[in-house]
Amino acid sequence: AALLEHLCGDSSCSIPDTSDSDDNIITTPNPNNYDTPATTTTTPPKFGFDLHHTNTTTQCIVIKQWIRQDGVDDKIPPYATHQVGCAGFVLNEKNELLLVKEWSGPPSNRVPSKQWKLPGGLMDMGESFQEAACREVWEETGIQCEFESILSFWHRHGLMFGKSDLYYVCLLKPTDSTSILQHDPVEISDACWMSIDEFVTTQDHPLILHILQHVYNMEKPQQKTMEKEDSHNRAPPPTTTTTTTKRLVPSAAMVEGPVQFGNRSPFPTFTPRTRN
Repeated sequence: AALLEHLCGDSSCSIPDTSDSDDNIITTPNPNNYDTPATTTTTPPKFGFDLHHTNTTTQCIVIKQWIRQDGVDDKIPPYATHQVGCAGFVLNEKNELLLVKEWSGPPSNRVPSKQWKLPGGLMDMGESFQEAACREVWEETGIQCEFESILSFWHRHGLMFGKSDLYYVCLLKPTDSTSILQHDPVEISDACWMSIDEFVTTQDHPLILHILQHVYNMEKPQQKTMEKEDSHNRAPPPTTTTTTTKRLVPSAAMVEGPVQFGNRSPFPTFTPRTRN
């Protein structure tokens, strides 16, 4: 009743009594003796509710019913359809990238994964991109970082339980150049700093290579052939090595800025900006 009152904003809402309906009677044969009378049980009344979601943290089951009768479609949003994750693209002053290898295989026979990847994982409830990316890097490698911008993200579908996935790659900077790698042995089999030049030459992780190509203008040597571009939008030819001793700067990135509606608190909003 409280849920109905919340949905319609009126305490006069009531649940119809269908306890006397024959629709609630289930007949169950006796499995041991088919000559004996069947037993009957009464099911809970059919109130027309749908399961919305369960919450294992609060031990709560939430059901819902759209009670408007004026032909307006159900506007109650479904429960979470996406999982959201963050990865840390941690680049130090030597233009070295922080990389990890996870474990693969069953717990009884774990082996290091083949590919080096970015540290990262799913966001916790209520976390910002900045908090999640820095936390994941700290938990997996022991390196403290500060957030700079978002470099890239993907949106894919059809994951576990039919969920979709949003995954954001955040540019981070180590706060202490003398910090020693201390990877989490439960999740991570190894961690290292690898120069951008070495990565481009020896590694094949598609997401990292995509970012290096489109944000840092670097490509693997075997990818020299470029697609023909419109002459008005031609990009500088990509390189395979860095020629500067300074920390690389992305050609474009999404940086945070506030957006505010009326007297509401500002919303952190990320907008692409090109390098000046």
